[in-house]
Amino acid sequence: MSDTGAVQERSDVRSRLATTAPPVRPRARRRIGSGAARLLRRVAGVVIFVLIMQVLSVWGPSQWRIPSLDTFVAGVVALVTAPTFLTAVAETVIAVLIAVALATALAIVVGIVFGTSRFIEIAFALPFELLRPIPAFAVIPLAIIALGSGQPMEVAVGVFAGWWPLLFNTIYGVRQVDRQAVDAARVMGCGRLQIAYRVVLPSLLPFLFAGLRVAMPIVLVVVIGAEYLSTAQRGLGGVLIVATSGGQLSVLWSTAAVAGVLGILLGGVVALAGRWAAPWAEERAR
Repeated sequence: MSDTGAVQERSDVRSRLATTAPPVRPRARRRIGSGAARLLRRVAGVVIFVLIMQVLSVWGPSQWRIPSLDTFVAGVVALVTAPTFLTAVAETVIAVLIAVALATALAIVVGIVFGTSRFIEIAFALPFELLRPIPAFAVIPLAIIALGSGQPMEVAVGVFAGWWPLLFNTIYGVRQVDRQAVDAARVMGCGRLQIAYRVVLPSLLPFLFAGLRVAMPIVLVVVIGAEYLSTAQRGLGGVLIVATSGGQLSVLWSTAAVAGVLGILLGGVVALAGRWAAPWAEERAR
């Protein structure tokens, strides 16, 4: 009789909980709602920015010479449809990608060594702290003298500019590796290279891609600056040289806008690559 009463009591408790508990919203619905709200905020931000620029083109300082919206759009269309424009964009993008690839490879090797060896990190701490504050644009004249005006110079300057965020993110990612996983791999007979490849590298991928998202626009800006200062008329920097010498303000504004869009596209490619290479990081963030 007592067992029957206990079963009935548990059934009553479950029924009360079922009727009083708040409904659980599906996660997919929340994601769709948050995604739509995020998109709406971004569109609103773009519209407000365009309105501000339109107001400045009419009532802003005359020395800024900000073009109106129709003039700006016409300038972008003329620039994009120019015969040499795609060649200039390709030259800049190739230099940026090569620089980022070399900086990533160098940051992975040096970052794993620094992250796993406290002795090496302390030994080279002072030289790295002396080099890190040097602006990448200050290195461009030295690179022009040493390498001349061309893609090798642009890549070298881009590597110097982009590898710092990659390096420090890699070091931080190495230090976040689960030591139990490393010990388990060592017990299973894995050597140092196998541990680095199978345990350390997968664990630091989210940190590496976070560094890539920071490094990519930096390298793009520095490469365009190197193209401009080298006066070799290569890439988007060469387009800026021609526009500056000819006083073509619409081309200057259009090139700046194209460089911004190019940076967004490259950042989007890095984000998609990070989701593909390390999908567990996004799931953990949720």
